[in-house]
Amino acid sequence: MPPCKNMLDSPLTGYHTLYEWYRQAESEHFPDPTGLRARLEQWTFGLYPACIKYLMSAFDIPEVMAVTRSTICRKGIESLPRGGAIIYYVSVFLYFWVLSTPVVSMVFGSYLYVCINWFHIHFDEAFSSLRIANYKAFTRFHIKKSGDLEVFTLAVDKVPKEWMLDPDWDMEPKEPLQMSHTRRFPSKWRAASGWSDPTSVVRVVDQFVIPRTAVDPLLPDSAP
Repeated sequence: MPPCKNMLDSPLTGYHTLYEWYRQAESEHFPDPTGLRARLEQWTFGLYPACIKYLMSAFDIPEVMAVTRSTICRKGIESLPRGGAIIYYVSVFLYFWVLSTPVVSMVFGSYLYVCINWFHIHFDEAFSSLRIANYKAFTRFHIKKSGDLEVFTLAVDKVPKEWMLDPDWDMEPKEPLQMSHTRRFPSKWRAASGWSDPTSVVRVVDQFVIPRTAVDPLLPDSAP
């Protein structure tokens, strides 16, 4: 939202400036010498102008947000009644999530589509939006007895799409509180088709060791 000092004043102020402009233009360009509009308002007990007024407010969400924010900046959030606060937050939700988010997503998605198909750039940024199930990688860390940190980056090009219960996991003897990585069959699930089993196609794409930082014995806080 823009800061309070950037709010611009207008000859028509309030929550219903669009309706006030409509009534002003209506009286100037569509005169009613017979008083039909006044009689319609009387016959409908004010429902006829009220429907137009609040429908225009519903379609002019930025005005509701701007006027309410201007009031909050002048008097504080505590000055808003509960109904006014609910209308303000609903307006912000509708404007930024229901209206703005799909538009921005379409613009940014179109930009990424053009970049990866014609300019061959932004592949990293577009990979998640492409929703490709394959080509997954993860990192594992192993601390050696010497204190060095060994890092492995493992990758799988093809990810199984169907899974089944592993009977070997169910038949393996289990000890109480046994960690899964110490078992021969650590996972309860396995790929339904053997050729796509990740354990047979996983590969190490990177491996390096971060040596343990030497401890200065002269420092008072250093431990042996």
